[in-house]
Amino acid sequence: MKGHDGKKYTFNQLKTGCMNWIWQDLRYGLRGFHNQPGFTLLAVLALALGIGSATTIFSVIYNVLLDPMPYTDTRRVVMFQIHDLKESEPGGRGGLTVPEFLDYQEQNHVFDAVIGGTGEQVHYRNGEGTQLFWGGLVTPNAFQFLGVPALLGRGITPEDGKPGAPPVFVMSYNLWRKRFNLDASMVGRTFILNGTPRTLVGIMPPRFQKLRADMWRPMTLDRGDPKASQVHLMFQAHLKPGVALRQAEADINVIAHRLAQVYPKQYPKQFTVQMWTWIDGLVGHFRPTLYTLTAAVTMLLLIACTNVANMLLARASSREQEMAIRAALGGTRQRLIRQLLIEDLALAFGGAALGCVLAYGGIKALVALLPDGAIPSESVIELNLPVLLGSAGIAVLTVIIFGLAPALNTAKADIVEPLKSSGKGASGGFGQGKLRSTLVVVEVALSLVLLTGAGLLMRSFIALVKVDLVTYPNG
Repeated sequence: MKGHDGKKYTFNQLKTGCMNWIWQDLRYGLRGFHNQPGFTLLAVLALALGIGSATTIFSVIYNVLLDPMPYTDTRRVVMFQIHDLKESEPGGRGGLTVPEFLDYQEQNHVFDAVIGGTGEQVHYRNGEGTQLFWGGLVTPNAFQFLGVPALLGRGITPEDGKPGAPPVFVMSYNLWRKRFNLDASMVGRTFILNGTPRTLVGIMPPRFQKLRADMWRPMTLDRGDPKASQVHLMFQAHLKPGVALRQAEADINVIAHRLAQVYPKQYPKQFTVQMWTWIDGLVGHFRPTLYTLTAAVTMLLLIACTNVANMLLARASSREQEMAIRAALGGTRQRLIRQLLIEDLALAFGGAALGCVLAYGGIKALVALLPDGAIPSESVIELNLPVLLGSAGIAVLTVIIFGLAPALNTAKADIVEPLKSSGKGASGGFGQGKLRSTLVVVEVALSLVLLTGAGLLMRSFIALVKVDLVTYPNG
């Protein structure tokens, strides 16, 4: 292969030479940053604040709005309530008796799968005494419907709900971790729950928290059961392909008015069916707040990038004489551009690294501030790698673009004028330095103002999620 000087080199020679050039340019750039600690600190801090804040909020958006639950195709899972038209506020009866549940399941034309569930107290008796847990009583097809495989063992299957099937249950990851110290040998053991021996057949993953239960057991739906009218189940269903939400709502509304004649005590005189998706029931009430925060931190990230761009432009103008001297001593245009580009990349990666640390701390602080129940129990707010790479990529790209532009301009500029201006005395340099300092102060002040605004918006967000809003049950 030929090098830039026209001579032939082996691949290893070129590789070694490139690494040496990069290392020399990096050391030179780091010495320059060391000689300008104010500029370096402000630039890295501006990038880090933009990347850190944007990554924090975008991670919340991703984990709460885009990926709130681990279940299968949740955006086509719907729920409904019987809304009394005399009531001005939304909401109504969501629980259905077993006979009602079976009627809606059998008579609808819009669902391809239906599940139900309710909560119950579970008394666990062992040799040390009795402990109280919160259990989930679910239809036998619920785990198949949700589509989440067990971490250990298996989930509940339709066969577990058949008459005469051995009594089994499944345990949550949280209970397994807190009470049983992640003992994998527990699967297959028999536990006394509410006076009945039941076999533990599986442990679910951490994000599986249906009904916020510690454990789940299957139930058998029987119209002839004397207690069938006393049990109220939450109804959830998956829309058939091509069926819209409003179409399903109209279908269920017809069925509801027909069943009102069969179960008159269960329905108001005038009512309608209100249907919504499971996702909307979980996060719909604070989606606008998160979108507002998204706009705020996006602006903060862009302002941070603009700050650094202006600082790079100011720094480039102050280095015209340095570049002119290096060019006069034989430095080629490519050599000067490479030097400036490596310096810009070092600055960008420094800001990105500090931004990662700030994002990690910001997410931990945000999760600690959120009240219980503010977000779906299945949602896990954590540092999201795609979001982090996106925020850092924007910052790095900004630094490269705005660092490369003055680099190209400096490298092709006439070296005579900058060399002449070096002998004109200190007044011109003092005036330019004062202007640059003013520009930096203004930009940093703007960043601090925006950061304060983002903090106030975050505080407003925390206050909003604490407000007791009228919401639909989310399952």
